[in-house]
Amino acid sequence: MELHRNPMGGLVVCDPVGPDYLDDPDREVAVEAGVRLVNVLLRFGVNLEQISADKVCHTCTDVKDAYRITLGTLTVDDTRAMATQLESFALEFEQMRELLCSTAPHQPAPTNGSS
Repeated sequence: MELHRNPMGGLVVCDPVGPDYLDDPDREVAVEAGVRLVNVLLRFGVNLEQISADKVCHTCTDVKDAYRITLGTLTVDDTRAMATQLESFALEFEQMRELLCSTAPHQPAPTNGSS
């Protein structure tokens, strides 16, 4: 925002600002990361209902980002349920990987162009 002094010594004349003046790109980046995490976890049946993007107080902590993603407060039962859900998917992925690794791809031998 650029300020200009009135030649008569009165009020400061300034260029008006728009709604983007209050935008917070750091928060937008943090929210985007949080939304991405929630969407991925929802695909695994895990819902973080209390996730939030919280502004970091730089006078009381040494964090490089302006915002921190807080996952919320989980009960012990909710935590166990989420861990169980994610463990089941991890086990399934491991089993699929082992199966894929144990079956080598079957490629036909190259031909010399004759039928």
